[in-house]
Amino acid sequence: MKSTRFVFGRALAVLCALLFVSFGFMSCQQEDETEYVNYSLSGTWKSSYGEIFKITSTSLSNGGSWGDSYAGNNLLVSYTDDSETSGYIYIKYTRAINPDYTYSETAPDVGKWYAIAFKELTASSVSLSGAYGTESSTSTLEEAISTFTIANGYFSSYSECVKQ
Repeated sequence: MKSTRFVFGRALAVLCALLFVSFGFMSCQQEDETEYVNYSLSGTWKSSYGEIFKITSTSLSNGGSWGDSYAGNNLLVSYTDDSETSGYIYIKYTRAINPDYTYSETAPDVGKWYAIAFKELTASSVSLSGAYGTESSTSTLEEAISTFTIANGYFSSYSECVKQ
């Protein structure tokens, strides 16, 4: 009879342990199973107006059938939402607009910072808007981040672009 109690006691202990572990797993919060997709801004984007934006991990250039417009390096992307579908692209001008509305590597803004806002980024499309307002560039990246914002009115119209 002693062996039956031992087996029954041991089985009861194992059962209690299994129940304890099962309740432990059931009480853990499940992770949010929302799929996260990080779309890349890198690539060539063309707008319905004929603008062409070429974006790499380090640079951005803008132009179209009319020729080259502005360009920059030291590219930095700052996302404004958790899904990383909107935000700002900051560049240090390597080519900018001159007072006579031509573009060159010797324009007054070359070497200064500029921003482009983006929204609705997907694998095949994005809306882009270059900063336009009182300031055309800033001396530092920190100034660009605080100056070129939607709240400050620098981004009022966007170009709807598709990836080429």
